[in-house]
Amino acid sequence: MIRNKTAYAYIVARTKVMKSRLLKAEDFRKLLNMSLDEVTRFLEELEYKKEIDEYAYKYSGPRLLDYALYANLARTYKKILQVSFGEARELLSEYFKRWDVWNIINILRGKTAKIEQSRIEETLIPAGELNQDHLKALLTKDIEEIVKELEATPYGEVVLKIASTPMNVVEDELYKLYYKRLISIQAKDFETNLFLNFIRMEIDVRNLKTILRLKAEDISAEDILNKIIPGGYELTEDEIRKLVTLSFEEFVKSLENYWFREVTGKISRSLSLAEVSIDRAWIRAVAKRASNYPLSILPVLQYIVLKKVEVDNIRIIAWGKWLNMPTEEIESQLVIV
Repeated sequence: MIRNKTAYAYIVARTKVMKSRLLKAEDFRKLLNMSLDEVTRFLEELEYKKEIDEYAYKYSGPRLLDYALYANLARTYKKILQVSFGEARELLSEYFKRWDVWNIINILRGKTAKIEQSRIEETLIPAGELNQDHLKALLTKDIEEIVKELEATPYGEVVLKIASTPMNVVEDELYKLYYKRLISIQAKDFETNLFLNFIRMEIDVRNLKTILRLKAEDISAEDILNKIIPGGYELTEDEIRKLVTLSFEEFVKSLENYWFREVTGKISRSLSLAEVSIDRAWIRAVAKRASNYPLSILPVLQYIVLKKVEVDNIRIIAWGKWLNMPTEEIESQLVIV
């Protein structure tokens, strides 16, 4: 137990330094008032210089930032693993496998839609077990070869279904498998319990977004249940069975009974704004728990979440500028706490 605490204290100290470099709310507001070229120059003065310089010879505009931001995100997550050891490293390694799922889905979707290889590549984040070289090798293969290549991985059985199953169903099953493997980790101590509760709350967030989207589209309760990831923290399967039978308005009202109750008055059929509210509630919940357990895995997970939010916010600003969207509309899509 003492060794575990020492490990977490070290990792937390390292990620605390990394967290201090994240963009603040006022930085995002500055970016909103810049041109796209100015945004790129601003980022070159920060943590993203290496990646922007690396891809600037080949790409420009928001595509340059897509490559640079995702490359930086992957390297940041790899760095967290490099400074981790013991139980913390094991748990974080399992958590980062989400990017294997993300990458497999993007490759299969891209290949199915016959999207050019470079366009698929810019969506990839090699932060899991499948490294960049492995992912690039997969991009050169056809779907049948990719399925065969992945046959021996934990995702092989699901990926095999692509020949006879719609891609959206395969995607759902891959994420269900990923979370099933995570929550099956044995809760052998308090630290692991904190990790598992974080994962279960993340499942709540994903399921909440799924239910809202499908409710807004008037999808049947049965079809919604088929999309649900089992193992939520407060949105258990029994709770969800009750919720999906409610009307959209009744469902939104019922959200005040759960840990994300602050979103109740901010949810409408405008789903993009609803998801921003949910993400803000999630970030606040993680921050609160991390402050309650400052020498645990939670501050590390908090940083991991915040880093991804930063990347997403910058991409929204960059593409918004590129598409000449009104500043107010871009800002409404940002997750700023």
